Amino acid sequence: MFYHIKELQYEAKPSKPDPLYAKKLQEVLGGQYGEISVMMQYLFQGFNCRADQKYKDLLHDIGTEEIGHVEMLATMIARLLDNAPVKEQEEAYQSDPALAAVMGGMK
Repeated sequence: MFYHIKELQYEAKPSKPDPLYAKKLQEVLGGQYGEISVMMQYLFQGFNCRADQKYKDLLHDIGTEEIGHVEMLATMIARLLDNAPVKEQEEAYQSDPALAAVMGGMK
């Protein structure tokens, strides 16, 4: 059903690590209204669509496009964390107590 082209549409590489910005992008990727949620909603609706085939195709097309958004965001987050000192990564997550508890365990 899906065809994966093993290259990104745009090659964006950050000039230096930035764990704080990576943290912000994680919200865009996996937050309550993030790309992963949107992708899953469209694909699930498409899989279960009983309406005319054109609507099912539309839902699948949108869900498939969202898979590309997830890939782009996940790649940028990984690149922003590449070679980032562990101390900087920890500081980025400690600025949010809830996230620090999830990532590092409750103290």
